[in-house]
Amino acid sequence: MPITKTALSLCIGVAIALLAGCASQSTTSDPVSDESAQTVDGLVDQRLDQAQALLEDYQVNEAEVVLSGLQFNQLTTAQRTRYAQLRAELALTLGDGNEALNWLSGDRAALFDGLPLEQQKVISLMRAEAYEYSGNYLSAARERIFLAPVLEDDDARFNNEQIWFDLQLVPEESIRDLVAAESSPDLTGWLELALIARDNPDDLRRQVIAIDEWINSHPSHPAAQNIPGDLALLRQLANTQPRNIAVLLPLSGPLEMAGKAIRSGLLAAWYESSLEEGDVPSLTFFDTTKNADAYNTYKQAVFEGADLIIGPLDKTRVQQLQQQTVLSVPVLALNYSDLAGSGPSNFYQFGLAPEDEAKQVAEQAWQQGNRNAMVLAPDSEWGRKVSDTFVRNWETQGGRITSKSLYTQPDQYLNTVRRALNIDQSERRMRTLDSLIERDIIFEPRRREDIDMIFMVAFPSQARQLKPMLNFQYASDIPVMATSHLYDGTRNTSRDQDLNGVSFVEMPWELRENQIKRDVRAAFNEQFAGFESLVALGVDSYRLYPRLPQLQQFPDTRVYGVTGTLRLDARQRIERELTWAQFSNGEVRPGSGLVNVLNPTGITP
Repeated sequence: MPITKTALSLCIGVAIALLAGCASQSTTSDPVSDESAQTVDGLVDQRLDQAQALLEDYQVNEAEVVLSGLQFNQLTTAQRTRYAQLRAELALTLGDGNEALNWLSGDRAALFDGLPLEQQKVISLMRAEAYEYSGNYLSAARERIFLAPVLEDDDARFNNEQIWFDLQLVPEESIRDLVAAESSPDLTGWLELALIARDNPDDLRRQVIAIDEWINSHPSHPAAQNIPGDLALLRQLANTQPRNIAVLLPLSGPLEMAGKAIRSGLLAAWYESSLEEGDVPSLTFFDTTKNADAYNTYKQAVFEGADLIIGPLDKTRVQQLQQQTVLSVPVLALNYSDLAGSGPSNFYQFGLAPEDEAKQVAEQAWQQGNRNAMVLAPDSEWGRKVSDTFVRNWETQGGRITSKSLYTQPDQYLNTVRRALNIDQSERRMRTLDSLIERDIIFEPRRREDIDMIFMVAFPSQARQLKPMLNFQYASDIPVMATSHLYDGTRNTSRDQDLNGVSFVEMPWELRENQIKRDVRAAFNEQFAGFESLVALGVDSYRLYPRLPQLQQFPDTRVYGVTGTLRLDARQRIERELTWAQFSNGEVRPGSGLVNVLNPTGITP
């Protein structure tokens, strides 16, 4: 009968255990014990070879079984080195960057110091990949920058592009802080280039000039010799910008205030740009309420000379344009269609989808090491849509949903929280026990213990009730993460004390004061209470349109807007990555809740 791989693993494991036991009982050195030790080493090496073969064949579970049968502390130095590398490869295959770093960094990093250069390059690239999986993009970039001088040809070009990709995901404040403290010319040069990419996002000509000046100042820098592709494209884009932009918005009817809020943000960005560069496109506004057919409005705008369309806003009209076979002029729609597919090649969609936020919370919570999540959301179409997005992304990463509870009326919030935490089951067990024992017992209800974090979907009034209930029901120690909807953008210290400790994602527009925000308040008489986010959408729609070809050709490129960090996905939809914030003493503190970009794991690089 043939021996299976699993059976072979068990046989080797038993043999190793028996031989290790015999070796440990021997107190003197003799030929027999030396021979036994050599046999054990040979069996260990065979097992390491087997694990490596299984990983190369993507048999991850089988490789885990093989490696788990070895005791790291009982291996020779050479075997520990191989074991650590295989453990890291296994973790990377599973997308677990933190686990990979446990084997590649800290005290174990010394294991790889004596390896030949080619093997050290492999380890360094694995370490960079582990940092990327763990969300520590600055450390990943530093690792790749350190490695760059020993790479050649395609490997060097790919590494440069990956450095650029990593730096685009590092918060601007972290880059500026490191520029001031760093002395390495290569790293400093990369950081300065990353800052140029974030300055003047709506003025391509000024950005091209800044890049040229950087190249002249750093002629021998790796990025100067091989400029990232998305930056090289800017020169061409700067010379082919639209001159006449038509904006399709509802400026009357039920969506009038939403349309005017977007118009105000767009005009504010246009005016700011005109002061800085002078040469700006003309803007013509069309009221979409006056024509139910968005394609007719589109054709009218093109007939009048538009070479770019921004809008429409309402979903029905967006879908009308998406269904066209060809669009002669590009369209940046300001909402997301529910239809499948992406539409014509020059049809783009940009909006404020709450699904982006739920996806980001799932990714962040996973990077922080959480694996079991509880979900609280309103029992509505919107609440289910947002929570389902979180659940889908959480489970795709490998996470587990311990409970998902939908709440309704405020008087039912407490029962919903108690059921989600299994408090009601704990109390039923107490009543059952009480009925069986004829004496008083001291009892304190217990919540379920298999929850690492709570995803809460709520508006401010709901969140201010739900979080205290979670605290009261023995869940005050569980991290709570939320979408931007629990914050209305206004300072309310006394009422927001109840939200202390809650981390949430929010657009930069709401978290930081800026000049264009002040300009909107000063220039327009309209009151945009409840529509501030749409003003920000208008600002970013104007700043985004020059970059659309760049985002299309280089999907990893980011545009740093007031609604978030923006990128284009495969369906021609703009995805947003928002800023993290946290409530502390009733105040919103930007930046809280993030993995430490310098060292998220506590491991010394």
